[in-house]
Amino acid sequence: MAGVDRLDMLPDVLLSMIVSSLPFKEAVRTSILSKRWVRIWQATKNIELEEVFFVGREPTDQQTRDARRRGFIEFCMNFLRLYQEPTVRKFSLSLSNPRGDGNGGFVDECIRFAVYRNVEDLELVFSNSAWIEDDDDGVQPESMFDLPPIVYGHENLRSLKLYACGFRPAEFENLNALRHLSLGWLEVGIGEIRYFLKKCPLLESLNLKRCWNATHFEIWGNKDNLRLRRLAIEQCKFLNDWISVEAPNLTYFRYSGGVGSFRMDVNRCFEEADLSFEIDDEDDHSEIANLLYILLDSLYSAKVLSVCSSLLQVIPNGEEPIQMQAPLNVQHLTFSTSIHPNEFYGIAFLLNSCPHLSTLTLMLGEGNVLQEYEPPFALDVTRFWETNMTIMTCLSKSLEIVDARGFTGTPNEITFLAYLIHYGRRLRGVFVAVDSDDGFENTQIYTRKAQVLNTIKPASRNLQVHIY
Repeated sequence: MAGVDRLDMLPDVLLSMIVSSLPFKEAVRTSILSKRWVRIWQATKNIELEEVFFVGREPTDQQTRDARRRGFIEFCMNFLRLYQEPTVRKFSLSLSNPRGDGNGGFVDECIRFAVYRNVEDLELVFSNSAWIEDDDDGVQPESMFDLPPIVYGHENLRSLKLYACGFRPAEFENLNALRHLSLGWLEVGIGEIRYFLKKCPLLESLNLKRCWNATHFEIWGNKDNLRLRRLAIEQCKFLNDWISVEAPNLTYFRYSGGVGSFRMDVNRCFEEADLSFEIDDEDDHSEIANLLYILLDSLYSAKVLSVCSSLLQVIPNGEEPIQMQAPLNVQHLTFSTSIHPNEFYGIAFLLNSCPHLSTLTLMLGEGNVLQEYEPPFALDVTRFWETNMTIMTCLSKSLEIVDARGFTGTPNEITFLAYLIHYGRRLRGVFVAVDSDDGFENTQIYTRKAQVLNTIKPASRNLQVHIY
């Protein structure tokens, strides 16, 4: 059997199953293996037709982009024409400006192809990378592609993703099988959201990205029938900054955008929150801090929590500047941070509030520094960590892993990590990944700076510092 390719011994049907588990781009690449594989990959049930594969993301002249776009459409048409399988599991089409150059017929044909093959996971992404993401006015309803009628009668959809693709909710005939719904770059009112929650009894995840014109966001009703487990709201523009969620089965919540009034009614099954906020210098930081405090308190049962730099800078300016009155249940905490002095009190606030913390992840170099920052107490930047009031409970009893990513060796990074090493009595590992995106020479400099952490006297005998 020496020298025999074991894959070649497998039947076509099994190889097709293997290829269908790969991303479409990787499935196409298997065609270079042999003439047999040219036929195998074309039977994949996971079809992802993305314009960016041909056009690329790098800036080019319009003539080149147009030529590549035509090549993409020609590839798609040939692939669909040669496809012989009776069913597909997933069909994804990503195309900017689908109405341009008379491409509406091409898009219709792609969608008919998917529906006729009883597609379960349908993704239509017509958002344009040229749009200015912070300016929703750049997306005009008349420029969108309208969902063809054939989709409304399709009863086998388990997952639906519509980006910049207009639709009429009331025309869907049967959404009883739908489990995952993602809407983006669309005008979505509160009525549409309520309609989907009512008509989709099996809905488990709802994602809204850069949607606008809803008066507010609200999930409520017959909680016994609500199966929603995952909710993501990203950069949506609500007319009123009010988000209310009653979801007893919710386990994951991700939010990015402005700070408003949050009312989160979740149960102990809730597991993870990922929070990123846009806060300006002109905002009332004290009021925002109190709103964020209420949000964190309502998500107390989360075992995994990720927060942004803005929250770290603002949270100590509320009525409770030291820690949450009731401790959080967080076991894995992630900071997007540059370890800037503006963040010191916020970092201390959350570490004080997480007595069961076992893993701390630092995404270094991320965040927007507020210029009008005012600390809640006097701030001695150079001695803050070495003179920190009391040893935090998590440092003495629970913290085992520190994972710092994007390390560049700034004095604040070194001082904070040294503090954790010196006082972390249960620490087993400190993992320091130096920033490798800044050139080889700088990476070498960052690595040498990280070596100083090996000279810090640790509180834990079992600690190992890994630098890579």
